[in-house]
Amino acid sequence: MFDKPLWRHERGGVRGLPTAAKGSAMMRQALCRLSGEWNLFRALPRNARILLGTSTLFVVASPVIAIFIAAYIMRNSQDVVKVMAFQLASFTGVPLTIYLNGLLLRRVNVAALYAFGLVLSGLALLAMTALTRLDMTSVVLVGLVMGMATGFHWANRNLLSFAYTHDGCRNYYFGLEGFFYCASGVVMPTLVGTSIACWTQAGMAPSMAYRTVALATVAVALCASFVLLHGDFSAIRAPVFTRLRFDPVWRRLMALAALKGCVQVFQTTVPAMLVMRVAGGGENALGLVQSAGALLAAVLLYLIGRNTRPEHRLAIWAVALILNVVGAGYHAVGFNSVAVMVFIVCLLVAQPMLEWAYSPIQLLVLDRVAVREKDSEYAYLCGHELGLYAGRLMGAGAFILVARAVSDATALRYVLALVAVVQLLSYPIASSLVRKLKVSGDDCAA
Repeated sequence: MFDKPLWRHERGGVRGLPTAAKGSAMMRQALCRLSGEWNLFRALPRNARILLGTSTLFVVASPVIAIFIAAYIMRNSQDVVKVMAFQLASFTGVPLTIYLNGLLLRRVNVAALYAFGLVLSGLALLAMTALTRLDMTSVVLVGLVMGMATGFHWANRNLLSFAYTHDGCRNYYFGLEGFFYCASGVVMPTLVGTSIACWTQAGMAPSMAYRTVALATVAVALCASFVLLHGDFSAIRAPVFTRLRFDPVWRRLMALAALKGCVQVFQTTVPAMLVMRVAGGGENALGLVQSAGALLAAVLLYLIGRNTRPEHRLAIWAVALILNVVGAGYHAVGFNSVAVMVFIVCLLVAQPMLEWAYSPIQLLVLDRVAVREKDSEYAYLCGHELGLYAGRLMGAGAFILVARAVSDATALRYVLALVAVVQLLSYPIASSLVRKLKVSGDDCAA
């Protein structure tokens, strides 16, 4: 069912019909489409549907965690280095937690660890808003806790996605997941940003407004965990080690992971820093900009996921890379409010497209290498996370170095453009990786 482009419906004309008949015909077509959508979703395995349901609930909270924790640091410190230090600490906690997660999988069910990661994300946001003084030590410690939450979340999410999906349905699976993520990104940033602004204007302390948002985030995470724990997920035993020698296919993916990490470290911090520092806006403006970019990304991702085959992934990858470079270049040249808005929208559209193309390729490589290295899927996930961390360390390190050695403005203006240009290297690497997979078939050997 999922081997062909989806969105293939017979088109019934309604021209020439009376107005009432036209309305009735259009209603029938709409109901038919909705029925088709529901049947397509029901065609997924039950556990895959539960995973999508969990993701759909948690994406209500994830934009809040990603966007407004950086905004909170900016509001209370006006220091872009503290924002980036938090992000780097968060990403440092991820690979360490993934290793710990592998040890815990020997005794704890994978779904329980996934649920724990969801709840811990909300608690980390609550801990940040409870801080009365944002010194560097406190920011880094909360960042490490957030990294632990992210590690538990993504390690177990990836394991479950690998176990309960196959390559034929992953375009649809990740397209639908990305659609809901972007759709939430349309509503939640504006809703939360406007709420914080209104509560502050009404006399509520900004820290209390953020704390209210954090409590709501914890409640949503608990609901998502409740849905997840209704799945029938079998125990997963993961060998806990990281391979130092990989075959050529996996080494190409590691290079892609490093390039992805270079940009990923800026994805959630840059909008808050640019809007609140360069554009001079507050939470309300930040929410509006995030929503505009997410709206466009939501429509594109859903259409892409429904109308493409696996062979189209590289084309989407190329478009996303070019879009990111155009936005970053315009921002570097203009460095004003308009340039900031253009760059953020380009970033918010390009990065989900890259993630959509990247995730199925990553899982396909994992499928292939797992045939050769039995029971070592988790070892490859640990290795992949180290590749991402290497890129994040380079990106964040370059930003902090330029900000401290030169100025915040120079880092915000030029480092982002440089990283976008460097990421162009990912296209020839991805193209070579896909060709290697086609040549080797089920064998990943060189």
